[in-house]
Order: sequence, then C-alpha cells, then structure tokens
Amino acid sequence: MDLIKWKDDLEEIGERASKEFNIEMTLQTMMKNWEGVKFYLIPFKNSNTCTCTGFDDAMNLLDE
Repeated sequence: MDLIKWKDDLEEIGERASKEFNIEMTLQTMMKNWEGVKFYLIPFKNSNTCTCTGFDDAMNLLDE
C-alpha cells in the first residue's frame, strides 16, 4: 500500500483525532459533573424579589 509516503499526513490526522477525543471526553465529564448542580430561588423577606442559592457547588466545579 506504500503508506510510508503518507506518514506525515497520517501522523497529523492521528494527532488531531487524539486531541478531539480528549476534548469530547473532558466535555462529557464536565456535563456529568454539572448535572447535580442545582440553583434555588428563595423569596427574600416580604418583597417580590428572590435570592439565588447553590453557588458553592458551582464555584467548586469552576475551580476544578
């Protein structure tokens, strides 16, 4: 098949495929980690506004 003449092209394709695979695996891990993060809106005193809670888990994930 005389693949040696395509050596440089094959190496480049392999490197790109490896990087893409690593990105996809990292993205899957990140999505799985974020599934459990929940934000809650809690009414603030006797007003029509709410406060948001749940930032601690999100900040921990962002720090990682």
